[in-house]
Amino acid sequence: MTTRRGRRLVALVVACVLATAACSGGSDDEAAEDAATEEAAIPTDLTGADLAAEAYVAGSPLVVSVRTLQRLGGLVGVNQLFWQNALAGPTNRVVVAPNRDTLYSIAVLDLRSEPMALTLPAVTDRYYTYQLLDAWTESFAYIGTRATGGRAGTWVITPPGWEGELPAGAERLESPTPQVFLLGRFLVDDDADIPNVTAISTRTTLQPLSALTGTTPAPPPPPLGEPAGTAQDIPTDATFFDELGDALAINPPTTPAQQELFAQAEQLGIGAGEHPAEAADPAQRAVLDDGAAAGDRRITDQIDSVGERVNGWSVNLGVGRYGDDLLTRAVVARVGWGANVADEAVYPIARADADGAPLDGANTYRITFPAGGLPPVEAFWSLSVYGDDMFFAEHPSGRYTIGDRTPDLAFGEDGSLEIVLAHDQPAAATNWLPVPEGPFVLMLRLYLPGEAVVDGTYDYPPVEPLDPVA
Repeated sequence: MTTRRGRRLVALVVACVLATAACSGGSDDEAAEDAATEEAAIPTDLTGADLAAEAYVAGSPLVVSVRTLQRLGGLVGVNQLFWQNALAGPTNRVVVAPNRDTLYSIAVLDLRSEPMALTLPAVTDRYYTYQLLDAWTESFAYIGTRATGGRAGTWVITPPGWEGELPAGAERLESPTPQVFLLGRFLVDDDADIPNVTAISTRTTLQPLSALTGTTPAPPPPPLGEPAGTAQDIPTDATFFDELGDALAINPPTTPAQQELFAQAEQLGIGAGEHPAEAADPAQRAVLDDGAAAGDRRITDQIDSVGERVNGWSVNLGVGRYGDDLLTRAVVARVGWGANVADEAVYPIARADADGAPLDGANTYRITFPAGGLPPVEAFWSLSVYGDDMFFAEHPSGRYTIGDRTPDLAFGEDGSLEIVLAHDQPAAATNWLPVPEGPFVLMLRLYLPGEAVVDGTYDYPPVEPLDPVA
């Protein structure tokens, strides 16, 4: 891969993970239970544009996923593991909200030929996780510090319904869909720590199951194809349903509500392998156009409703696993594809101060974590600052993040931690986080958050405006 392609890939990886901004997830166990018990009420008498709108909402996450996998697969190939080798900085300006805490390890999996086996060494000197995301955006499995204790092992990711034999000692992770996104995050302290993650990469493999068993390899899967457009700009007219038909042919519905809805949508020509926009007469095409536009409005109208507001921070604890909550699944796919469950990570953001005024580098602010009130985490926490475009803004200090691994943090006599946010370094402030000259946004990252974060009772400190510090 050329350097230019490598840079493009890093940007795309960040898009998949961090464009979500405030997206996080619900408790792993509770989300799984809720997903199993909560059933969306799908009316059985939907017709015309109303039915098309429901199908648009339900199918949007799949279309976003397939476009994303097609683009990534075109850069790194399919069923191949790629490792990021540099932390993000201000030059990463293709997608929003890069982080400077982890390096990424990703793979686009296509299991239509055979299962894929991920083999990892023991990783106990740092936090890491591999998230497995199905084509409908469900985080169906995890490997890593939290999920598997960082132990060595081989995990075989299988397509739905696979009935083969596994090698001795290997563990099976059954995907609900044949297409999967494998996303690894490995904590690094700083640039000097990167070679230690590189060493892990040399002892990690992703290979077809046949390579482990010594059996005849299966033929390669069919090509993923070129994406019809970006994941952020899916069609809002009848052509959406043609693209959805191709995606459904590979990744059928996985939940009862999805299955029921798409069974009804067959009366409109919507379904696996179908291209209703191509086949429709003008009247039917108008129905599909109207339904797609209405479905898109349903999603966009809900975007601002995602998450709770706590002292000015937007916090979302209900994503990552959705069950039959089709609308939430669609909203998160639109603004936060690849969201983690909250047992793994939570990403609160703040765009305004405690008085409700937008954050701006013309002012000075502070955030005070009281004694005993630091973010409760088992892995790490960090606070990053972005311009209002959600990119790191170039600053002479070279500092864009502060957190529990920042050297020489100074605590107050009472054990509190005060962070001062200002464009120029105040002489009297020790814990300084530089901000851009103009509008900016803050993001907290809480990995392996404690119970108070996951249950929503943690009291996030407000961003307080200050008079300029001399």
